[in-house]
Amino acid sequence: MAVYDDKQHQCRLCGNYYSDSDMSEEHYPARNTGNEDVVAVDLGKMFDTFISESVRAEIGEKLNHGEPLENITGDIFDTQLSTSLFPKGRTARTLCRKCNTFLGKYDEAYLRFFNLDGNPKSINGFQQHTKYQIIKAIYAKFLSIPEAADEAFDFIDFIRDNDSTVYNGNWNIYFVKRDFSSDLLGMKDIRTGKITFDEGVVYELSDDKFIFNLMNFPKHSCFEMTNLFDILKKNYKLVEGVGESGGYHAQVFMSSIFNANL
Repeated sequence: MAVYDDKQHQCRLCGNYYSDSDMSEEHYPARNTGNEDVVAVDLGKMFDTFISESVRAEIGEKLNHGEPLENITGDIFDTQLSTSLFPKGRTARTLCRKCNTFLGKYDEAYLRFFNLDGNPKSINGFQQHTKYQIIKAIYAKFLSIPEAADEAFDFIDFIRDNDSTVYNGNWNIYFVKRDFSSDLLGMKDIRTGKITFDEGVVYELSDDKFIFNLMNFPKHSCFEMTNLFDILKKNYKLVEGVGESGGYHAQVFMSSIFNANL
């Protein structure tokens, strides 16, 4: 008779194996940064909707009555274009309960950054230790995205050591603050993704305010983004939006649409 081995899951942080009941339901991104009710969008219907004469007339009428465009498009999005995909948020069973609890203090630090919109003047007042916790919180989230399940990241020890201030590995994270150039008609999309270049690979993770790209090669100079480690500097520059090029975000977005339609 075969012996059932209940140690089915390997924790992405500590590397140990655990039964399903000892694994945690990890939110990526964190639940309180917009990952509470993830919806699916009918993109074909979305484009048809916004070029519709009747919808354009409806939008124009509401604009004339002083209603903000973001509210108008958000209402159309909620009522006509989206269906609930993950009612409790996007999650993965990639961390054991102990490691998820350990990372909780990093998530708390990142939430402070998130609530302050990453404002350089405000973040400048944080202690360096808190800034490192913010950095580690974002690196840790990439452990849970499905596209990186088979990636052997070299920043594990950096995350696991609460006091570490040194990471000389191959992976850098760049980010931008979301705006209308990153979010079509103000509609935020927090899907994850992966794109491959000759130089290496780019993974994406985002929340309601920021888009993060993890990559193992130098950033292309044509894309303006903030290096995550720059938050350690006084009054770092926070890049807003992806510009006319769309950055890596546009490529990840289009790739995910293409793959979904295959």
